[in-house]
Amino acid sequence: MMQQSQMETDAIGAGEGPQRAVPWSAWVSRQSWLRWCASHVPQSWTHWWATSSWRQPLQRVLCGLEGILYLLLALMLCHALFTTGSHLLSSLWPVVAAAWRHLLPAVLLLVLSALPALLFTASFLLLFSTLLSLVGLLTSMSHLGHAQDLDQ
Repeated sequence: MMQQSQMETDAIGAGEGPQRAVPWSAWVSRQSWLRWCASHVPQSWTHWWATSSWRQPLQRVLCGLEGILYLLLALMLCHALFTTGSHLLSSLWPVVAAAWRHLLPAVLLLVLSALPALLFTASFLLLFSTLLSLVGLLTSMSHLGHAQDLDQ
């Protein structure tokens, strides 16, 4: 004969599927654990737990402690970034100075040599856009309707 598997359900009746019966499974399940705690914890303790205002001061202390820890973390991060950055800058400063000394004349020479080409390009584009504007104006004025509107 086949043994049927047991179906355990929670408080709302949702099944967790077939499970093998373990001798202590009923004790470990949530309902049994709460029942065991309720029967073994003194009534005065549960009353104090439910009614006293111990949670709010504890929550304030924990929030303050969390803020202090975040502040310490931010300070340590700033210190690490500052020391790393200062070491990096002190080691890179000779490289930057040499690059500035050698690259600045090259960049200036490049800009000065490109200046005539840039001026020619700008003047060509200005002349071209002016010619296009004139062609558009002449084209629009050559239409008969537009000329009559202007006369009236």
